[in-house]
Amino acid sequence: MHKALLCAAVLVVCGCGGGGGTTAQPETGAAPRVARGAANVITESEIGASTYQNALEVVQNLRPGMLIPRGVGSDASGMTAASIPIIIYMDDVRLGEPASMVNIPASRVKEIRFMNARDATTRFGTGHSSGVILVTTKR
Repeated sequence: MHKALLCAAVLVVCGCGGGGGTTAQPETGAAPRVARGAANVITESEIGASTYQNALEVVQNLRPGMLIPRGVGSDASGMTAASIPIIIYMDDVRLGEPASMVNIPASRVKEIRFMNARDATTRFGTGHSSGVILVTTKR
């Protein structure tokens, strides 16, 4: 008896449940939800549904984890990964550190993608031990 009451309470609280295989529908008048992409990609649809002014605000609010350096150990200069900034590229042109994204209007951005250190080194060469953020603009 207690299990049945608990299950019923959980179904009511979370809004899930039987219904013959149907899925829960949003409330009438509720704003449509934009599907969130992978942890390493921010899509054009997510950016378009936001009110952020520039690419840095987009990343800070939608995927703040992209801004955390992820390298291991230290490089030849003795700098630890945490002290080596993530490098920003816009349309394959190096811009610099994450603060440079403040100059990229969100309305121009098609996609923002994080690339790990190994893949960034393969694509752009050495010096990317904390990874890269690739900003692709609408052309």
